[in-house]
Amino acid sequence: MMMTKPLALSQGEMQVAVLDVGQGLAVVIKTAKHVMLYDAGPKYNQEKNAGISIVMPYLFSQGIQQLSALVVSHEDSDHSGGAAAILAKMPVAWLMSSYDFPQTIQTMPQQLKCYAGQSWVWDAVRFDVLYPSKASKQDADVKDNNRSCVIKVTSRYGAVLLTGDIEKRAEQVLLARQASRLKSGVLIAPHHGSKTSSSKALIDAVAAKYVVFTVGYLNRFKHPQPIVVSRYLEVGATTYRSDYDGAILIDFTEQNPMHVNRWRRSHAKYWHDQFYQD
Repeated sequence: MMMTKPLALSQGEMQVAVLDVGQGLAVVIKTAKHVMLYDAGPKYNQEKNAGISIVMPYLFSQGIQQLSALVVSHEDSDHSGGAAAILAKMPVAWLMSSYDFPQTIQTMPQQLKCYAGQSWVWDAVRFDVLYPSKASKQDADVKDNNRSCVIKVTSRYGAVLLTGDIEKRAEQVLLARQASRLKSGVLIAPHHGSKTSSSKALIDAVAAKYVVFTVGYLNRFKHPQPIVVSRYLEVGATTYRSDYDGAILIDFTEQNPMHVNRWRRSHAKYWHDQFYQD
């Protein structure tokens, strides 16, 4: 379990916790009085999933007993695998996804489909859904990855772009329709750093200072692909990866605007492999 002292936040501040769930994704966005979980990590087997093993222990360690929203970007099990367990164990005000989430529990929250144009504000922090379009839901040729909910979260002290597993086709649509709104200080790299994603055009439009790859250690997909990592490095971005750095906490606060804390660096153990270059 990852234990950290809960951070008290003021209006306009947020904390982004990119959890280490292996090959998958789970990001906790905390504002002064609200908490959103974006994706819930993978299902490891019939008995175990990241929702129970990693996400909920982290939430409880932060004193979080309920979620203002759960967003499941798309149906792939490495993003949705822990969602049902969380919904069964924790109150959730509403659920947003790009697909028809199965009615797996008796007390399902209100369900919303994500589409470009939706927005809300919590504690002076703005959430904007930039993709997909409503029309794309009727297009059978759009694969699950390219239906991922893309959300930009903007605080007074910086922004983070959550991209799920979008690939180049979706990136092209996003650039054509939302290019001027993509710039963000932090980018959760699309599709774990797959070579199908992170086009140069997207990288240039986002212009992120920090990029996070969420990947499993020695994963069979070889994410992140070296060619993708090099694209980010070429534009001066600093890259982090969950297999090397563990959980990654980013504070967007007045005292620490866009401050990054790597769990395996701040809580190093002698048995951890050393990947650090700084």
